[in-house]
Amino acid sequence: MSIYLLSNILESLLHIAFLTPFLFFLRNESKRDTMVLVGLFIIYYLVNNLVVKLPFYYSSLNIFGGQWNWSGKVYTIVWSIIFISIFQNRFKNFIGFQFNISRRIWGLFFFILLVAFVAGILFYFKPWDTETLLFQAILPGIDEEIAFRGIMLGILTTILVTKKRIGRWQIHHPEIWAVSLLFGFVHGIKLSADLNLTFDAIYFIHTFILGWIWGYMTVKSKSIYLSMLSHNLSNFIPNLIGMLK
Repeated sequence: MSIYLLSNILESLLHIAFLTPFLFFLRNESKRDTMVLVGLFIIYYLVNNLVVKLPFYYSSLNIFGGQWNWSGKVYTIVWSIIFISIFQNRFKNFIGFQFNISRRIWGLFFFILLVAFVAGILFYFKPWDTETLLFQAILPGIDEEIAFRGIMLGILTTILVTKKRIGRWQIHHPEIWAVSLLFGFVHGIKLSADLNLTFDAIYFIHTFILGWIWGYMTVKSKSIYLSMLSHNLSNFIPNLIGMLK
């Protein structure tokens, strides 16, 4: 087994290990098939992280080429479609076309766009790159929103309690917190090929907050499509501004 493949699997297992206590503490004990769904959650996540990096391990699978991982992103979308087609009746589905978008949700949507615009002005300085703009405008928001807010959020909505009291504090929507933590882990915790573990706290916090907002938008609107659009625009806008300056 390639050392790169092994490190990817171990990295994904670390993410799950960090999240497991949270899931155990907030599980809904009245659900009979909780452990089955937890197993599906873990399997989906591990396979998804493996599939997205297949073009890095096997060059023959990099069918689209380019500087960005177009092929890996497409493979994860296909994997997600297969998973949904098989298990869609086992968990809550946020991939339907029923929209319920309130003013608060629209407010969050435009807030993210404003932050992306400001970030582009302050922090992005790049030469013009059409492929980067196309990639950021299309794929990350599609495959990551289907995975995190469409499937994994749906599974955790099914198996976790709706709220949990801890002393004076009450956690609402624990499924959003759990998926946001995992989203932060994916971006902030990395294991290199020589098994060197690194933690980027700033990137973790950044992606955790965005993940929480997109999760909240999904739960309240009952669909991933607004969060998908928000995700793609939040990637596209700062890159575009950075290239136009």
